[in-house]
Amino acid sequence: MGRTPINIGSRRELFVDDYLIDRLDGAALKLHEPHPTGVAVAYEEPWEDRLCFYTTVLRDGDLYRMYYRGRMAGSWTGYAESSDGIHWTKPRLDLVDFDGSTANNVILTNAVTFFPFLDTRPGVPADERFKANAAERGGPDGGLVGYASADGIRWRKLRDEPIVPITAENAFDSQNVMFWSGVEERYVLYARHMEGGRRATMRATSSDFREWTKPTFMTYSDTGSTTPSAHLYTNQTQPYFRAPHIYISLPARIFFADTKHIPRADDIAAAGQRVVSPELRQFYGQSLEQRYQNAPGDYSDAVLLSTRAGSTRYDFTFLESFIRPGIGLPNWTTRNNYPACGFIQTSPTEISLYVQRHYGQRTRYLERMTLRIDGFASVNAPYASGQMLTKPLTFSGRELEINYSTSAAGSVRVELQRPDGTLVAGRSLAECVGMTGDHIDHVVHWRGGSGLDDVRGHPIRLKFAMKDADLYSLRFRE
Repeated sequence: MGRTPINIGSRRELFVDDYLIDRLDGAALKLHEPHPTGVAVAYEEPWEDRLCFYTTVLRDGDLYRMYYRGRMAGSWTGYAESSDGIHWTKPRLDLVDFDGSTANNVILTNAVTFFPFLDTRPGVPADERFKANAAERGGPDGGLVGYASADGIRWRKLRDEPIVPITAENAFDSQNVMFWSGVEERYVLYARHMEGGRRATMRATSSDFREWTKPTFMTYSDTGSTTPSAHLYTNQTQPYFRAPHIYISLPARIFFADTKHIPRADDIAAAGQRVVSPELRQFYGQSLEQRYQNAPGDYSDAVLLSTRAGSTRYDFTFLESFIRPGIGLPNWTTRNNYPACGFIQTSPTEISLYVQRHYGQRTRYLERMTLRIDGFASVNAPYASGQMLTKPLTFSGRELEINYSTSAAGSVRVELQRPDGTLVAGRSLAECVGMTGDHIDHVVHWRGGSGLDDVRGHPIRLKFAMKDADLYSLRFRE
């Protein structure tokens, strides 16, 4: 018996995993690194110490909002905003006193690992349009406390008791991601815990944001278990806005000292970049100084994982780094290169994401990086050509739309087959209008046109013949 076809309806599918792929011949999945654009936000205010961290970026209509941990002592939460996701300002909010003045951009204190999100659930009350969680205390009575806000700036606790209690070792001591999933019709939580001696992720859901299921440990395709192959310090799991059934995760992958040769902290100091200042050393104690300054440092990069709505498994398709530390000693110190949570569209052809740089140093900042829309990964064919054959699928759209790029010498053609390999009349490779160029949303044509009403709802396979080309996504659009 044949395999049950995958019903993709009119959903957009990305090639961050092998979900649709049956066979690759001369082609391969390829990871694409984002491009750095420079400083998005510099941390230089007195309420922003050298340990600024845990940034969240979200879109609220025509406004982009950013939240981040400012001064670590007292858990100060800073706020910035932008009209384009490129240029950011720190507005004076007059909410929190710092050294006798409220002329600052601080929205909250004493909320450790504060994580906000825009609640898109239909019918959400106006005074709860924004929600957040914060790990406010440890111990057996600790957990994640729920917050709500009407404007994303003035916040209130929903109750003093945690909405998600502590259930696992070292749970919640990181960014703990929440969002409303329209696909699952549930609030979803991806939270930090320890498993098998490594930092890992667990998942829980809720119908009302107040009561949550007991967290389930996520598994990882690279190990087949709940223990990932390396420490994943954050998870940064979010629905991709063009394909909300696919959750993209950009965790920080951390390696600890004594595993490889890396620059010692005294090398950093010689370059004028003390990991922890004398003032912070005095405040936080010698143990932190010894860890961050006097020993070979931890080092980290960022990787790309994905999961799908309702799944408890991360696809770790690419073990290579998604964001490398880069040139320069300041990029090779502890807790560096951690992505912010959230990616936003900043032009018709690009998305932006944000990465923590120079953590613990006087030059600390948040960098904006750009990526082609849908461009996390692709099916790539070399100059010598390659092919991809999909698994059997059904669809509900009327035309095939693809996001692709070729060289001047390259091309893409598409064929429709029955599950048994026989051709769909009029949709062979020879009858496909060859595509050379670079397009986000190109409609595939054959000699008889682009319409697919005759095969809509029937099982088919797609065969792509490619030369020096990348295929980033596809969908059958209505």
